[in-house]
Amino acid sequence: MRTTSRDGRRIAVETVGEGNPLVLLHGTYGDRSTWRSGGHVEALAAHHELILIDLRGHGESDAPHDPESYQIDRQVDDVIAVLDALEIDRADLWGASLGGTIGLHLLAHHPHRLTRLIAGGAHADRVIADPDDVTEEAESLRIRGTAPIIALLERRGALPAWLRASIQAADQHALAALTIGLAERDGILDLLAWTSVPVLLLAGDRDPRLPLIRRTADRIRGATLVELPGCGHLDAFLRTDLTLPVVRPFLAADPAPAVRPH
Repeated sequence: MRTTSRDGRRIAVETVGEGNPLVLLHGTYGDRSTWRSGGHVEALAAHHELILIDLRGHGESDAPHDPESYQIDRQVDDVIAVLDALEIDRADLWGASLGGTIGLHLLAHHPHRLTRLIAGGAHADRVIADPDDVTEEAESLRIRGTAPIIALLERRGALPAWLRASIQAADQHALAALTIGLAERDGILDLLAWTSVPVLLLAGDRDPRLPLIRRTADRIRGATLVELPGCGHLDAFLRTDLTLPVVRPFLAADPAPAVRPH
């Protein structure tokens, strides 16, 4: 099915399984199918109603080519639009990389919509990228597509064929716009510091973002950070042998009480 976000963009979503609702948000270069290919759907669908969303610019969702469409508040609105369309007041959320960033921002601004949050390879600190680096990355995507991204990932380790195919199929112009649209975003650590919603952060101990992820864990009261040994950024999604034994009991715990915004 598709639903329409507040700015008119159509967002593709599917549901599978039964139980407490759990939103799954993929990372950049992926789509909702990567949760199935990665083994997450098979592992979780028996106990959860899984809500698999194609982030804007990915999969079957709209893929605008203007950077403003990818600002983080618009992507948060997409998740809320899906929950509203499915008539779900509150849900658990597991986000990978970009999906985790969206989840953290959703929790900061709409805490009453989440029961628990799992964020893999994501932090809540302020981001200000070098304009020259952003321009270069965006131009590379527009001109060369995702081939350089695939080559870089494969130099770091084996890349599953299904993930390689997903990256190859991505809209390079949408990804270029996303790169610019997310180059700057405000930090939300102050908004998250006293959240009553349980937060689980997953990060490879070789992830370059680990210092910022640790800072996020330190600032959020009661947050749990699990560092995955010998793992890089992508492994926080791929290594289900390490993540699922932590995620399952986290999702099985008593949910947080609803917190309405003041």
